Amino acid sequence: DGATSVAAGHLNVTGLYKYKSTTMYPLLKDSSTIRDLIADELDDVTHVVERNSIVGKMIGEKRTIFLFLQGIDLTQEVKLTEVLSLAKESSYRKGGRDEVLGSFDALEGEGTTQENGILLFANQAEQLGVTVGDSISFQVQTLSGINVVELRVAAIAEDVGMISRFFTFATRVTVQNAMYLGDNVSARILVYIKDREKAPEALEKLRQRFSQEGFEMTDYESSSLIRRWTNLERQDWIGQRLDLTTWEDNISEAKIVVNSFTSISYVLVTILSVIIAVGILNTCWISVKDRTNEIGCIRAIGMTSSGILILFMLEALLLGLFWAMVGAGTGYFIVQLISLAEIPITNEAIRIVLFSTKLTLDIGLGDLMEAVLFFAVVTAISALFPSIRAAKIQPIQAINHIA
Repeated sequence: DGATSVAAGHLNVTGLYKYKSTTMYPLLKDSSTIRDLIADELDDVTHVVERNSIVGKMIGEKRTIFLFLQGIDLTQEVKLTEVLSLAKESSYRKGGRDEVLGSFDALEGEGTTQENGILLFANQAEQLGVTVGDSISFQVQTLSGINVVELRVAAIAEDVGMISRFFTFATRVTVQNAMYLGDNVSARILVYIKDREKAPEALEKLRQRFSQEGFEMTDYESSSLIRRWTNLERQDWIGQRLDLTTWEDNISEAKIVVNSFTSISYVLVTILSVIIAVGILNTCWISVKDRTNEIGCIRAIGMTSSGILILFMLEALLLGLFWAMVGAGTGYFIVQLISLAEIPITNEAIRIVLFSTKLTLDIGLGDLMEAVLFFAVVTAISALFPSIRAAKIQPIQAINHIA
């Protein structure tokens, strides 16, 4: 969620424009038409975000760094301010105050008083040697030559992984003025859908629709645009083309790490299941031994071996189901408490992976149901062999046991 909110949507439609065969810019002309086609083709869209994007040199007091400046409309960015947290001045400036300066408000307006506001990340502010309220210069190569604009640092956010090394945010008006663009020209359209796992299907629908409407597109590759930029720039074509990618294409490296954590969790759950199974097996053996006389009496009055087997298995299954539900409910409650606590993440490596500065846990209803059913089945299977032994007990054994 952090990565798709900050860096990439579930689906990304990027405009690539060449006015000569060796130079390419991220420009999407007539973006309103593209948005209308997306809304008409996909019926599970939750929201759409339109961004401008340019790369240039940010010139500060200490040094100059290259950054991708993202022009955003904060009213469209549903989750961005939830993922980002403003940093204390002491985290990016030696001797700075231990308080947060600035706010996101400067990125909300489209007026002339706010259009030059910029949001930096803490490491960027430290490298540039600036704080909230300072002015910095941004030099960018436009279609008509080099342009230099003066920007005002409106807010500084805590670092959120590798994205905060290269990206920063300003209003769309700021980017439009820097690139001499019109209101209907963007760079990317980020599309968010209800189920992000269905992004490949939605991408194929959009490619077919855009093709029917006469739009030229790049060949699809399961890789981020940044990785393919050089190869696309070398291709011999002129004009505009659309490049479509999914969230998995754009944040594949982060997804690999998250999948690794998931694999480790499966290993731990397997080990836990074995421990649980051994404990249940031992408990059931003891239960069968202590209830031998009861089993014999039940057999004596007519219950079959299969009836005894079903009785013990049903008991184990119901107990497992009940306590698995109790455990799942307790776990869900703890997850909510941890998320509400907003525990800060101080480890840089974890921030890089999670694209977040706060520990936020999430568990879905489907995950809870799977866990409950899984451990209920583990309990029932663990009780199988003791139940078989109970089913084999004869009435005469009960008499001998009582004696």
